[in-house]
Amino acid sequence: MFETLAVAASLLLNALLPYLMVRRDLLLSSGEHLARAWTDASVLSAVVAFGPLCLPIHFAKTRRSLEGLAEGVDRAVACFAAQFLAVALLSAALGVQ
Repeated sequence: MFETLAVAASLLLNALLPYLMVRRDLLLSSGEHLARAWTDASVLSAVVAFGPLCLPIHFAKTRRSLEGLAEGVDRAVACFAAQFLAVALLSAALGVQ
């Protein structure tokens, strides 16, 4: 039972967190960054297919700099850490080791 909950939580966060990060970035971006960004359908496809691994690509594509790539890598690492933390908290709450 726990394995099912853990996989479901991980899959949900794998798509939800990167999607929210990209959408927030697009809402706060200037016209130049928006012109280089993916379309809505492409964002959804990238998030579902690649999860947090799409973040370095998105930020490098919109920023066209190494700083953008580094920001994307940082956010991808944060997504993976949040997924790990959610599964660990779920495990602790259910008493599974």
